[in-house]
Amino acid sequence: MYIVLTNPKAGNGKALKVYDSIQKDPRFKRHKCRSFHTEYEGHAELLIQSIASIHYQVIKAVIVIGGDGTIHEVINGLSKHHEIPIALIPAGSGNDFSRGVGIQKQGLELFRHIMDHPDRVSIYPGLIIEHGGEGHTGKYFFNSTGAGLDGEVVHISNDPIFRAKLKKFRLDSLHYVVALVKVLKRYYPIAVEIEIDGKKVKYKRITLVTVTNHPFFGKGMKIAPNADIYSPSFSVIIIQPLAKWKILLLFLSVFLGKHTALKEVHEVTGRSITLKVKEQGVFQVDGQTLKYKECKIEKSQHPRTILIG
Repeated sequence: MYIVLTNPKAGNGKALKVYDSIQKDPRFKRHKCRSFHTEYEGHAELLIQSIASIHYQVIKAVIVIGGDGTIHEVINGLSKHHEIPIALIPAGSGNDFSRGVGIQKQGLELFRHIMDHPDRVSIYPGLIIEHGGEGHTGKYFFNSTGAGLDGEVVHISNDPIFRAKLKKFRLDSLHYVVALVKVLKRYYPIAVEIEIDGKKVKYKRITLVTVTNHPFFGKGMKIAPNADIYSPSFSVIIIQPLAKWKILLLFLSVFLGKHTALKEVHEVTGRSITLKVKEQGVFQVDGQTLKYKECKIEKSQHPRTILIG
């Protein structure tokens, strides 16, 4: 049995159109696909957690039709069932995970490939744990987590009132850019202590720190050009304080991965990262926001099988 989980709102309705096309394919019934649709933010995690707790012995894979937010919820919903493979049919607004893992096909063609002869890859998700918590209280992530400017921008861009205003003027596809401009008006570098594999990083204040599994961030920006999702280590991007005009220059250059030429930008690798902010800060985790004062970020001990086209 295959579980097909669709976020009908992903990609402004694109996911629902993809689902409509695949459920008409004869493979859908032949392979005993059972479909479920999410109804609200956070529903995918609860839904797949409930389904897996009952049917985990017969689930061949969970096929997600949606974007980065949906796949993020699914891996956390399957936190007790690392043995269940996941497939993603990208249909969101960003789709950075599909870029990072190398998914080439789309829609119905990708579904047919998953059913007939899928390529299997094994990756280790990241795990962010609040200081004082245990592993099970953490959040898994496929893409990235970070604090500073990116956390603040994601916090604004996820605000429903903000998104509604952009949609009214047909600017919703530019939500990250508009949020960046808005945050820059009042943004000040954060005071943070960073430790990478037991070694302290000396910067007292930073513009942002991002810990990522693969290069892509925010709809294809190459935030970490040297990152590799199949590596046992994270890529860590640390950006020292910058003038606001230089931040805009960095934003333009990051799509090509050229921002690392700036002297304030540093890219290092590490397997265990501890972040401690002086005041409780906004962290983004796969495009979702959490508030931590201190956290530890590590690779999961459990590999996850991904079916790709």
